[in-house]
Amino acid sequence: MTKQPATRPVPPASSGPRLGGPWLPAALLILGLVGGGLWWGQSIRAPAPTVLEGDFHALRVLPDGTLLYGQHAGVSISTDEGRTWSAPNGAGDAMALAAAPAGPVLVMAGHDVLKVSQDGGQSWQAHPFGTLPSTDIHGFTVLPDAPGTWYANLAGAGLYRTTDGRTWRPVTAVTGSAMALAAGPSSRLYALGAQLLVSDDAVTWQQAQHAPAASAIDVHPLTGHVYLAGWAGVFRSTDQAATWEKLPFPESARLVAVSPQNDRQLYAVGGSGKVYRSQDGGATWGP
Repeated sequence: MTKQPATRPVPPASSGPRLGGPWLPAALLILGLVGGGLWWGQSIRAPAPTVLEGDFHALRVLPDGTLLYGQHAGVSISTDEGRTWSAPNGAGDAMALAAAPAGPVLVMAGHDVLKVSQDGGQSWQAHPFGTLPSTDIHGFTVLPDAPGTWYANLAGAGLYRTTDGRTWRPVTAVTGSAMALAAGPSSRLYALGAQLLVSDDAVTWQQAQHAPAASAIDVHPLTGHVYLAGWAGVFRSTDQAATWEKLPFPESARLVAVSPQNDRQLYAVGGSGKVYRSQDGGATWGP
């Protein structure tokens, strides 16, 4: 009987980082001579931006830094500056997410949806529509210096106001085609649709003549700085929408939000769905 040569066991495949391919390696092994010995050098690839999916209705920063993303499937939450997100909670079509910095109530409004949360969006309770003549809400905001005053924009019907959450009074039909509302200090209101409208009393509205085309708006509750997101990127106005500065955002933008605690802390969702953040007022952006 012929004796078979011994075979050497094959070591298992490495489970470490794979080199090559379209991505830079997560770690590079570098060999060199330092004082007659070997040293290891490691180069870590920067994390890729988070990519959101859905309808891109709303983005809100809460006073504690929590981020909320609203879409047709509900609300997703991030507690790490937008790096990771919970699955949408199915609470309803979150066309708008509104809150006052000092107010304990967060409001979600949209198509046939009006709900409130008192735990930062972790849970939601249905809120009565009261005397609103329609449940098709296309914009919603809370006055930052009067948290009990709410505005709802009804599709085709216009703006309604309440100070008790149940009794709504018509204000104007001018905003009937707007898709988003925002409020700044001193009760200044913004209605965004095909054009940006501004008002100091909710009754008389004017077009912001030089505002760029946009799909989303946010206003800082203390400084009143206005931010717009649109196909041309992210823009800021420091004079109540009279003039605009284009920020160096790396792509088109779907949503933008400013921290109520820090006007230099911005978040935006790009046209690709990537989430970006800026700590210097929009001068630089990173994942």
